[in-house]
Amino acid sequence: MNKKGKTAIVIMAAGQGKRMKSKRAKVLHPLAGRPMIEYVVGLAKKMKPDRIVLVVGHQAEEVSALFPGRDVRIAEQKKQMGTAHAVMQAENLLKGFSGNVIILSGDIPLLRQETLKQLQREHIRTKAAVTLLTAGVPNPSGYGRIVRMEDDSVEKIVEERDASPREKRIDEINSGIYCFQSDFLFKALKSIGRKNAQKEFYLTDTIEAAKKKGLPVHAIFMDDHTEVMGINTRVELSDAEWILRAEILEKLMLKGVTIIDPASTYIDSTVSIGRDTVIYPNTEIYGATKIGKDCTIMSHSVIQDSKVGNSVLIKGFVFIADSIIGNRAQIGPFSHFRPQTVLGDEVKVGNFVEVKKSVIGTGSKAPHLTYIGDSTVGKKVNIGAGTITCNYDGRHKHKTVINDGVFIGSDTQIVAPVKIGKGALIAAGTTVTEDIPPYALTLSRVPQVNKEEWVLRRMEEEKKKKEKK
Repeated sequence: MNKKGKTAIVIMAAGQGKRMKSKRAKVLHPLAGRPMIEYVVGLAKKMKPDRIVLVVGHQAEEVSALFPGRDVRIAEQKKQMGTAHAVMQAENLLKGFSGNVIILSGDIPLLRQETLKQLQREHIRTKAAVTLLTAGVPNPSGYGRIVRMEDDSVEKIVEERDASPREKRIDEINSGIYCFQSDFLFKALKSIGRKNAQKEFYLTDTIEAAKKKGLPVHAIFMDDHTEVMGINTRVELSDAEWILRAEILEKLMLKGVTIIDPASTYIDSTVSIGRDTVIYPNTEIYGATKIGKDCTIMSHSVIQDSKVGNSVLIKGFVFIADSIIGNRAQIGPFSHFRPQTVLGDEVKVGNFVEVKKSVIGTGSKAPHLTYIGDSTVGKKVNIGAGTITCNYDGRHKHKTVINDGVFIGSDTQIVAPVKIGKGALIAAGTTVTEDIPPYALTLSRVPQVNKEEWVLRRMEEEKKKKEKK
């Protein structure tokens, strides 16, 4: 990672995060579509260190499961006894390692790679025992304060609960991000006590340990404190979400995506969108969604974990989940696409149509008021208004197969399992319960009966009844 020694990164992610008021571990809370901890581990991987150690504790299995590969080693802090105690758990996995150890916190997801590289460079340049990131914040409550000496060097870090009234007025805070010389770090950790308000082993006490030994301590002051903002509450989670989503939208716009109203548009960090696509206000796009070029996505549409082709028009109030939409398709408004739906190229699906676990072939259309479930629909099929595939018998789901070129009239019920042959025509108002041969006309209607002047006779009878009264 650097020419002057090896580097390891230790990530502290063991805490429960009680102020989140949640049964879920703090680092598992989602941020723009990904668990918070994934941003920190992702940053660590970008640095290409010799080793990465993730220290887990609360809900250890769930956190560890996010990183099944060998590139992230797992250490467990079974009993949470402070930040220094957390780093101690990584020592066995760093046996034989000599170099620099960067310490990251799992609840600081907005840190940039450029900042971490600066920390590393300065640590190497100054030959410090420990280098830390600090920042000035409007409200330092809850953070450790940086106490400086008359020559402006760092004297110590005082945690909030141990700070005097004067120290609490200091607005320069400890970010919780450090770079240590490995030999100094693990010797210093063994010398730390826990005579403090929380009865914990503080990693911040390593600063005083270095000063007592006459070893250099270096601090880098950051102008942008939001980059090292820790997330401890749902309010701070929301603040970080706002910052991250603004960055996501900016990157998309700089790559050629039009976002008409960024303030009302929500797009996850995991989403990719092609050039010249236009996103209208009040649109939400989540998960592993990929949207092609030249698409138009109109207001109040929600897309989750789906693939959308090129030149697709998605009108307003459309919900798409775990589906594939082909090129030049037109869908909506008020359409619902449930998981495992696949639309071919140039398919048209209109208002108040629901599609579930079905494949609809190229050029087919279902303009309005239709339910298509557990079905395979061929090419250039016309599905009339009010058509329903009756796929559930109360116990089991059954499949409908509609071959190419079929025309289905309005108000048709297709009772699965059934196959409709190529080119067949189903008359309006038909209930299909058996397979239909290719090019057949199928209808099943009750014969129409016209009783002439029946209405007039009824009106006359009602008139006579009123006269008798």
